[in-house]
Amino acid sequence: MDKIKLPVLLCILMPLLPWRVLAQFEDPDNAFGIVSQRFFARSRDRQFELNFRRAGAAALGMGGAYAASSRSLDAMVWNPAGLTQLSGLDLSFNGSFNLNGQEVGVQSLAGRKVVSEIDPRLLPTFAGAAYSFSLGERRVTAGAAYHRMSPLAQKTTDTFYVYPAGTYAEVEIPSGSLYALTPALAVDLLPQLSLGASFHVLDGFSKYKLELKSTFLDETVFYAFGDEESYSGSFATVGMQARPTAWLALGATFTPGWQFKIAEQREFVYFNTGGLNTGEPGETFDTPANQLNEFKLDIPLFYTLGIALKPKPRLTLAFDYEAKPWADAQVSIDGVKQDAGLLDGNAIHLGLEYLAATRWAEFPLRLGFYTDPSPYKDRYFQGRYLGEQIQADVMTFGIGLRKASWSVEAAFERGRREMEWWLDSGDFYNDRPSTTEQRFNEITFAISYGF
Repeated sequence: MDKIKLPVLLCILMPLLPWRVLAQFEDPDNAFGIVSQRFFARSRDRQFELNFRRAGAAALGMGGAYAASSRSLDAMVWNPAGLTQLSGLDLSFNGSFNLNGQEVGVQSLAGRKVVSEIDPRLLPTFAGAAYSFSLGERRVTAGAAYHRMSPLAQKTTDTFYVYPAGTYAEVEIPSGSLYALTPALAVDLLPQLSLGASFHVLDGFSKYKLELKSTFLDETVFYAFGDEESYSGSFATVGMQARPTAWLALGATFTPGWQFKIAEQREFVYFNTGGLNTGEPGETFDTPANQLNEFKLDIPLFYTLGIALKPKPRLTLAFDYEAKPWADAQVSIDGVKQDAGLLDGNAIHLGLEYLAATRWAEFPLRLGFYTDPSPYKDRYFQGRYLGEQIQADVMTFGIGLRKASWSVEAAFERGRREMEWWLDSGDFYNDRPSTTEQRFNEITFAISYGF
């Protein structure tokens, strides 16, 4: 944007904005003084969060402790060696329904009310097929799947009630997704040893828009920031499962380093220069095409180690350790390589499954827990992350129904994470952090059929 035009725009906007918004003009690095610091981190080419998710209601119901116990079609995104537990032709479909919420507390508003709303979403997350056959003395399973790795479509509105100055809202409107097409192959080398491999070809896009609007003046948008990006990359995962006894199983997966590419397609800033209730459009300033960035994130080796115990024939206990050394990642911005500044996100997964049964069907009952550390710190100010690592602890519950060739599964994940942030430079220099507590409730369902 041409910064020479900024003083003129500010003179036009000054009479229109609530006092709290005007205070943010003191920060020269705060998106021209309008967007609060917690959104600014995303507004500068960071709307894509590294929160790659896996699919599978059975796995998620057990807290993701699935490296040693995976035995369903979605094993190709957990441990492809588990595909050897299938027989014949199998089909599977997964979807998820999200009911997230969050509570925002703004320190410097001295008790003023902030209401946060997050729109729910219903998305398909996985669809795949696999076929098992004998090759000599060995059983081989080949399969392919569509996997949505990161849904980016969840509108968030934070409404700030600042009396007597008025009311304004910060609205995030993302859309798009990151998905992978995944072929996989697994083979029983020995009756007690299986190996598998999957290859994930990534593609995706996102459109992100942040609006600052007045909710008491006909929803007038004072400011908007927009960014459109495309994503690409590919990686392989190699897995192993060993079953030395009937009550013990071991599992491991390795994902060698790979490169994730993010390319900006468009970036713009919008200012309301037409005034209130005039019907005149504002002015949009697009970033020149030669200033749009291309990012190449070099992701290091990730691995998972797991163990599953069966103290009783119908009871399974599982534990996984997942190593995600994001701190070793490097990013190349338009050909210039540097440290990505991320934090390690190593996680643990605990799970339990009890297989209840009646005369006509089986009912898997599952309970689990996992940690979900983000590779980011929370507090952001003028290009620096200064806070603590964002952490989440998640409880999971699952239930299923298996009858003949049909299987229906459901999982519920409930967790929360807390973050601190500064609304503006005044809060930073006076050490007045505000807070956001995110509560996420994810329901995953799956239906499978084996021929």
